[in-house]
Amino acid sequence: MSKILLALWIAGSLVVGAWAGLKLPDFDQRLDFLLHRSIVTHGPLVPLVTFLLLRNVRSLAVRIFPMFLCLGFMVHLAFDLFPRAWVGYALISIPGYGWTPPIVSVVWIAASMVLCAYWAIRLVRTLPESALLLLGTLGIFAYAALNEVSLFGPLVATLGSLAICAGASLFVGTAREA
Repeated sequence: MSKILLALWIAGSLVVGAWAGLKLPDFDQRLDFLLHRSIVTHGPLVPLVTFLLLRNVRSLAVRIFPMFLCLGFMVHLAFDLFPRAWVGYALISIPGYGWTPPIVSVVWIAASMVLCAYWAIRLVRTLPESALLLLGTLGIFAYAALNEVSLFGPLVATLGSLAICAGASLFVGTAREA
């Protein structure tokens, strides 16, 4: 494959992965059998399945899609972590149960963000890919922020999730080498 086609493939996978990650959590609004902010769509299920299917692929052209899907989910959830109030549709809903208490919703969203960050980082193989992950996160955040009111809290949550997982990845990598 020529370098131009490869670059176009990578760019397309990056954009589609980020877009899917930002949009898929709200797909529950189009389904009659799920309430908004369903635990099924506003959690780590889709990123996990995508990560598990593509984690062992060597090609960045393929790994970029799940990496940016995870980042898109993380950013979407970061904005969901800061609603106007923790009532009604701001809460995580469980099919057959209803909405969870605010503390459960906060913990679920925060834990899901950390998992998405972890899986995105696990897909990184090189230092340039690390830079791409960080710049991509900021780009996804900037794009999502165009339609949001609250920015500081979601930005801290996004960068905090990455920092926690980067630290954990370094710790695990160092422990394996010892």
